[in-house]
Amino acid sequence: MEYRYNPELPIVRPDWQGNPYKDGAFQYLQDPFFPEWKTVLRMLLTPNPQRKEKKADQWRPTVLPATEWIADKERDFLVWLGHASFVIQLGGIRYITDPVLNGMPLVPRLVHPPFPTTKITGVDYILISHDHRDHCDQQSLQQLLRANPQAKIFTSLGMDRTISKWIGETPVQMAGWYQQYKSPDHEPQLTFLPTRHWSRRGLLDFNKVLWGAFLFEYEGKRHYFGGDSSYHWPFADTGKHFPDIDIAMLGIGAYAPDYMMQGAHMNPEEAVQAWQDIGAKRLLPMHYGTYDLSNEPASEPYRLVQKAMAERERSHDLILPGVNEVVYL
Repeated sequence: MEYRYNPELPIVRPDWQGNPYKDGAFQYLQDPFFPEWKTVLRMLLTPNPQRKEKKADQWRPTVLPATEWIADKERDFLVWLGHASFVIQLGGIRYITDPVLNGMPLVPRLVHPPFPTTKITGVDYILISHDHRDHCDQQSLQQLLRANPQAKIFTSLGMDRTISKWIGETPVQMAGWYQQYKSPDHEPQLTFLPTRHWSRRGLLDFNKVLWGAFLFEYEGKRHYFGGDSSYHWPFADTGKHFPDIDIAMLGIGAYAPDYMMQGAHMNPEEAVQAWQDIGAKRLLPMHYGTYDLSNEPASEPYRLVQKAMAERERSHDLILPGVNEVVYL
């Protein structure tokens, strides 16, 4: 077994030797997983038991029109742009996560930010958690780089095979789990952390690109962007090694049917449990209401995450912004 990491970046966990890698692919530490095509066919050929409910459900996230935040380089904030795309600003440094801001082939976008991608300026870093098409999009990335030629990219090991032909001379840092990206000391520090997911864009490239989450640390505060993940050991592990996280951004959608989705995504109840495992103060759900990727009705994740938090008497710790709504940090 080979163990891969970026030798130019520090490993922040002393007992970590790198990501297991064998036969040209990143390996799982526990519970090997492979998305079988027969499971995809089962989903496509089996009637959806929620079909009528889903068809009748026309709920969409609210889209706010204001864009004053684009010119604001002073305050700390985050803005949800739908799915897993956030603009996060800390100490005047601006990040955008998993920028997929257009429709995808055969998957139309249900809600859009109220401005074109090229209006998003002042971006210092573009963060890409893995190579799936709803998290890594050529058009969105190139539009952002045209509007932000100063931007750098922080991403995962192996991502150069996907994006290098799109980005020209843009600087890229690729990290393994528990590695900290290089940035100036006065800026927020970012660390790449484990999630339970997989990667593939074609037929023969399963897990050739690593997947993971980003932890922001700045002026004594920590914020966690979870990328994509099913419910598994990484959340408790993150809470153990990185306590006192303020906001955890976790996916709550694209979970039905569970035989297809359970290895990749969390349902709302699992996301709330993951938030508790992490030990974060507040939960900000994502990965719902933007693309139709699964069988559940559009509003179900939104409703069920509120129910799960209410059952724990933690509704006051749930943040549910609309698209383009500013959350000050």
